[in-house]
Order: sequence, then structure tokens, then C-alpha cells
Amino acid sequence: METSQDLFKDLEIAEKLFSDGSIKNAQKKVRNAYNKSKHLKKLPNKLRHKLNAAINKSRYYDEISSFATNPKRDQLITKIKDLISNPLENPKKHAHEINDIQGQWQLLDISSKAASKSQWIEFNELSNKAWEPCKEYFDEIKEIKVKNAKEREKIIDQINQYVISNQKKWPPVKDLITYLRNMFQNWQRFAPVLDKDINKLKTKYYDARKPINEYILKQENINKEKKEVLINKVNEIEDDDNERCISKYNELKNEWQKIGPAGRKNDTKLWDKFNKSADRFFVQKKQVIENEIQIINNLRSELKSASKTVNQILNELKALKNTKNTKEFKDINKEIKTHNENILINQKKEKIASYGNVYTALMKKSELETVPNIFQSDIEKSFKNKKSDIKELTNACIKLEIQANIDSDKDDQELRKVIQLELLKDKFNKKNKKSSNELNAIVSHFINNFSLKDAGGEQEKLWARMNKCFEVLI
Repeated sequence: METSQDLFKDLEIAEKLFSDGSIKNAQKKVRNAYNKSKHLKKLPNKLRHKLNAAINKSRYYDEISSFATNPKRDQLITKIKDLISNPLENPKKHAHEINDIQGQWQLLDISSKAASKSQWIEFNELSNKAWEPCKEYFDEIKEIKVKNAKEREKIIDQINQYVISNQKKWPPVKDLITYLRNMFQNWQRFAPVLDKDINKLKTKYYDARKPINEYILKQENINKEKKEVLINKVNEIEDDDNERCISKYNELKNEWQKIGPAGRKNDTKLWDKFNKSADRFFVQKKQVIENEIQIINNLRSELKSASKTVNQILNELKALKNTKNTKEFKDINKEIKTHNENILINQKKEKIASYGNVYTALMKKSELETVPNIFQSDIEKSFKNKKSDIKELTNACIKLEIQANIDSDKDDQELRKVIQLELLKDKFNKKNKKSSNELNAIVSHFINNFSLKDAGGEQEKLWARMNKCFEVLI
């Protein structure tokens, strides 16, 4: 039973709310106090005055609120009228604009005195009129939603039929997961649906999928157990030969890959355990690899310093079993290749130089050790020649130029044609087969027709031309 004291407390609270700026809550408290006062037989004068003061303050704030909000409501009415006169081309945007105006109106009702009856009637009628351009659009949307619901029903039927066809012998779990994923993608395509259909369709959809999901879960649990067995087997691997340990691990890894999924969450954890169980093998192998890389680096240094031969280095590289695909192994093989190429280049240079030294040996009657052995006896014999045969020397020079594909002097062009023709005849008749000894034969011919006694500028020029050929032919 309400008492004067309860009413007094309510009015005290209302005064505090007014002071704090919580006007709506204060007005609510005043209304409640007023309603309570009706149930009291007699109000003390002090309490009556306090109540009347609170009621007057509430009315004051209503008047202020109306003064502030009525122009805002008039603006919203103007906005809705403009929207009726100039509807937006996009029905969706048009509807959004109406909702926004209505939302602003509702906020005014919440934060201030409610609109007058006439204002509300006018605004409501205008809102209904503003909605008319959207009616066709929302009818189409409704039709689409109905069609989507029918398509979702078809998907549910498909899943049910799939279950009936496969539940005696289910496909592999991976295939089932793929099937469900594809059906879900199809399901998502046919959205939205009517609100009244959402829950009903959702229930039927998940009920249809349930047998498949149950089988997947059952199989995933079986696969989980199989993978746990393999983890234990990895833990049990013991062998003095680390490579055999890794080989055994790889065999178990192949088995693992044949097992189906154990569930997304489980698979990640199980795979981590499986790999960590084998870490001890690869830590050891890593050390072996690091040791081999160090050997390779040492061999690279020995190659540069020539403290070991290439063959010695190659033999040591053959013994390395774990680093054949490493950058270091590839790099040293490149360096060996470059080293051998440089050797060949230097050998070629030396050989070219030794052929070039032939003329020096002919002129000095010495330094025979600087020329190829094959020419030394010919050079010694040439010292007995009384006269050079310029024709044969020229022939030797032109033959070498033909071999090297180097142009001869202008004065020798006619002779070159004759020699070319002879060479072609010889080739056709197979009398003079080209061989690796042909170069040496031509040089020997030059030596045999050379004489130091009449050596001069002509012989020197011919030899200079032949020297150019050596750079091509050797």
C-alpha cells in the first residue's frame, strides 16, 4: 500500500533526475507519483505543493520539447512530401530513405514529447503514400524469395537422395566433404528467402546432411586412431644408422598420406606430433649435412689454392651423400667446370704459342724445345735446304686459310680457287680425307720447303698469315 512517504521519495528522485538532465525519466517518475496520489485519501499540503510543482516542471519541459521538436517534425513531413513528389529511381534507395525519415521521427518521440494526433495522422498517411513506388519492387523481391525457397527444397531433396543411394557404401570421406561443400555453395546461391521460411528450411537442410556428417565424424575418429598409431610407431624407431631411421619414417609417412582426414582441428595437431616425433632424425641429418658442407667449403679453398688436383676433389665429392642438391655442392661443381675450362683455354694458348714458335726455331736454329715434338726433326732437316720453295710455302699458307675460313690476299685469289678445286677433287675421290693431322701435315710441308739461307720478308709474311689460322684451328 502506497504511503505519503513513498510518494515523497518518488518526487525527490524526480527532482534529482530533472537536475541531472534526465528529463524523460524525471517526467516518467512524476507521472508515476501522480498516479499513486490518486490512491491516497488525503495528501498533506506540503506534499500536494511538491507534487504540483513537479507536474508544472514536467509540463514546462513538454512545452520546451514541443517548441524544439515540432519544427523538426515539420521538416520530416516536408521531406516525405518531397520524396512522394520526386521518388528515387532505385526502389531500394527510395525505401531506405523512407526508413531513415521514419527512424528520425521515432527518435523524436523517444527523446521528447510525442507528436500531436494530427501530426501523427498526417505523417503516417504520407509515409504510406511514399511506399507505393516500392510496392512493385518488394513484390519482385518476394517472388525471388519464394523461388529461392523452392530451389533450396530441391537441394534438400538432392541431399536426401544422395544419402539413400550411398549410405550402404559411402564414398571416401574427402569426396563426402567435397560434396557437402559444393551443396552448401549451391545453398548459398539461393538467398534470401522469406523470414517465415528461414528456420523451417534450415532445419530440413541440416537434417538431410546429418547422416553424411555422422559418417564423416565416425570415419574421422577411425582415421584419428590410425594416425595416432603411426605417431607411436615413429616414436619407437631406433637404429644406429640415421638414414635407415629416416627411411622407416618415410615409409610411415607414405602410410599416413593414404589415411583420410581426421577432422580439420585434429589433422593439424596430429601432423605436428607426427613430424616432431621424427625431428631427432633430421636434427642428426642436419648435422651431417652441415659437416659435408664444411668439407665442400674446404675443397673449394683447396681448388683455388691448387693444393689438390681436380680428380682428387671430384673423388672426395663422390663420397658425399647428403649435399648433392645443396647450393654449395652446385657452386663447387661450377667452379670445377670453370677451372677445367680455364685449363683448356690455357692449354690452347700454349699450343697456339708452340706452333707460333716454329718460325722462331727455323730462324734461330735453336729453341726446338718450345715447338711441338712432331716438328722438331723437320726443322733440323730444313737447315740443310739451300733455297725456299715460295710456291709450296704459299700453297701451304692458302690451304691453312681455306681450312680456317680466312680470306687470302688479293694477289692469291686465283691460286686459292685452284687449290680449292684440287681439295674438292681430292675429297670427292676420297684420296685425301680430312683428319686431325691435316694441320700438322700442312705445317710440316711449310717447314720442309723453307730455307734459312734465303729467308726474308716474303716467308715472314706467309708465316704471319698462318699464325692467324692457328688461332682458329687449334
